[in-house]
Amino acid sequence: MHDAIIGVTDKEMKITSTNDNVSRLNNDNKILEYICSYIKYKFDNLFAHGLIFIIPLLTIISVFVIDKEMKITSTNGNVSRLNNDNKILEYICSYIKYKFDNLFAHGLIFIIPLLTILSVFIILIFSIIYYYTKETDSYKDALWQTFTRILDPCAAAHDEGLKHRLISGIVILCGLVIVAILIGAIVTFMEEKLKELRKGHTTVIEKNHTIILGWSPKIFDIINELIIANENQRNPSIVILTSKDNSEVQYMIKDKINNSKNTRIIYRNGNPMSINDLNKLSLNQARSIIILAPELNNPDVRIIKTILAIRNNPRRNNINFHIVAEIKERINLEAAIIAGGDEALFVYANEIIARIIAQSCRQRGLSVILSTLLSFQNDEIYFKHENALVGRTFYDAVFSYDKCSVIGLMLSDGTVKIFPRLNTIINIDDQIIVIAEDDDKIILSSDYLLRINYEYSGSKSSLLFNHNTVLLSNPMTRRATKRIERNLLLGWNKKAPLIAKELDTYVARGSELHILTNSNIITQFIKEQLANELTEQKIFVHSGSLTNKFDLEKLNLFSYDYVILLANEESEQQNLIEEADAECLICLLYLKNIIDKSNNEKAFSIIAEMYDIRNCQLANRTCADDFIVSPNLISKYISQLSENQNIKKVYDVLLTADGPEIYLCLASMFVPL
Repeated sequence: MHDAIIGVTDKEMKITSTNDNVSRLNNDNKILEYICSYIKYKFDNLFAHGLIFIIPLLTIISVFVIDKEMKITSTNGNVSRLNNDNKILEYICSYIKYKFDNLFAHGLIFIIPLLTILSVFIILIFSIIYYYTKETDSYKDALWQTFTRILDPCAAAHDEGLKHRLISGIVILCGLVIVAILIGAIVTFMEEKLKELRKGHTTVIEKNHTIILGWSPKIFDIINELIIANENQRNPSIVILTSKDNSEVQYMIKDKINNSKNTRIIYRNGNPMSINDLNKLSLNQARSIIILAPELNNPDVRIIKTILAIRNNPRRNNINFHIVAEIKERINLEAAIIAGGDEALFVYANEIIARIIAQSCRQRGLSVILSTLLSFQNDEIYFKHENALVGRTFYDAVFSYDKCSVIGLMLSDGTVKIFPRLNTIINIDDQIIVIAEDDDKIILSSDYLLRINYEYSGSKSSLLFNHNTVLLSNPMTRRATKRIERNLLLGWNKKAPLIAKELDTYVARGSELHILTNSNIITQFIKEQLANELTEQKIFVHSGSLTNKFDLEKLNLFSYDYVILLANEESEQQNLIEEADAECLICLLYLKNIIDKSNNEKAFSIIAEMYDIRNCQLANRTCADDFIVSPNLISKYISQLSENQNIKKVYDVLLTADGPEIYLCLASMFVPL
């Protein structure tokens, strides 16, 4: 209305101005008066109608004033307003795009409902068009016709008429767009799902499974042993959680393990110290949890933190976990025991290997026996409640089985007795400890059951067997007296001080331990600390390298009782296992050459430590009497503990100098040949 008033006054002003330029100036006041009176009149009329006209007017004026102010404040006039309009349009487009991105980011769960709603909307709209253009006889037919054309373009092949074909073409195009979006969304969803599965981020739903946390070279031997142990199990599985790339882990395990038999290996990617990642593994349903020390600096801290994450998990049930963890440093063992409580067993590998090496010096082939006992592939150690033997003596138990050998008892308080006194009575809660091929082979012999029925006592049953055979089989009756020895340690690693201390328990006072090393730091440690910790041996340090033949020749090898060759530990930490074993092989070749060239007969034993069991085959032609493959033995030991935690008590007894030990004897000492 305001614009109309301006238009009228403008025309009147033009007419008066054409008549006389001079009179125009005189008439300006009259025109202005007229305009003001006209505007006042119109406003009076508007206000007379009340709020119904006042509010819209004020709105128009406000918009006009704001628009004018925007034009006034704009530095560039209409150009800046155009820029503002473009910004508003750009913002609207960005907002719509943002909402669509969020919608599509949720995947199929939102895309499918959206496409369904869009399809229903298109069907309803075009079915109405079909119906009112009289292309169909009923609205139901129109709905069906639209629906079929969205899903199948061929449904419009028989359409006639330009109008009908045009409508069908639009419907088909809409259907193609919807189907294309749906197919693309499904393909994208499947790709993301496959990526997620490859990365190993999904939750594991398993029961009675074994969980392995972390990564180290020992994992391959552990998996191999667990596969053998699971052969008589139903639907067994192993779940591996490591921070390594999932595809890389799968490739390495499949490369090292040819046949997993009936065991399923499940891979998951994550941090073993993270509670969220641990929650994906069904910890509460696991049979056992193995924690491997990572190949990093200070790995024990990570082990302890992982144990805390397992035990303090808010989702745990009222069950006791069966955790087997590897510890690298003795100083951290106490903290680990506090963190693990009664739910964790810890394997301090260096101490175990040191004990095995110390005993292997005296018993050639002992490492082979231990490796056989620790493997599930051969005869192994079992525990069993035998009600038929309750009240009988240990002597009776020894002769109760045909296909297994009784070696001890585990008492009701958990104490393990390896070869106790023959008259020890078996109580109701005691378990017998046997060596058997499998647990289903632990069956009482029929002869013994017959003797129980006729109430034969242990003294009567002794008439049927040679009592001396049992006495001879007791290692305690054969324990050798300590004697003065002169031993040689070639090389150095963290196990060396432990080996020296173990040897100290086997030798008599006045013995000597000679050590060959080329490190000044190690030499200082030996002289200032280790020498003070030994009571029976005197230490002598020789400077040299185990791969230098000249240094080896200076040692006078034939003056020693036992020679122990240790692998380079730094090479193991840097994953240079082949290099460490190669150094051992070179040293063994030099030793063989020195022995062959001398006229003296070899009277000493050589025990060599290696990291890869395959390299032992290369050393068969050397002079080594026994090989200790430390990672392989520890892997088997960890696997045994994961299946039965009581195994640790047995080996704690067997691998100490004061307890029963394994001895190799001539068969003729036990049976006539």
